[in-house]
Amino acid sequence: MIMPNDPQTEAVNRMSVILDAVRTALTLAEYDQLDALTGAMAGELAVLERQAHRPANKPALLRLQSRADRNAACLLAATRGMKSARRRLEDIRAARSGLVTYDLKGRRAEPGLPGQITRRV
Repeated sequence: MIMPNDPQTEAVNRMSVILDAVRTALTLAEYDQLDALTGAMAGELAVLERQAHRPANKPALLRLQSRADRNAACLLAATRGMKSARRRLEDIRAARSGLVTYDLKGRRAEPGLPGQITRRV
């Protein structure tokens, strides 16, 4: 039987709070908080690993897994968003420095490259 004051149960509860805080930070784009939250997660994982020999509270661990999976999806989306923003900023900088054109498939085409120059009649 798992007791309410059991170190494993307490670590699971703290990890749940941390995972929720990570999701909130990602949702609000407060990325500066992620470093501290990652450190806190590492600490709680160490506690959970030390408790691995004891009977596990499987429903609680499944809830943690669900939260971790949810956060992984948020992290992936945030990463994609940041890459997209970085590409857009590069496009804006490039546009300031000269002409930018795109081919029929929407890919960037550098003007003046052989085979890509069209002639207006």
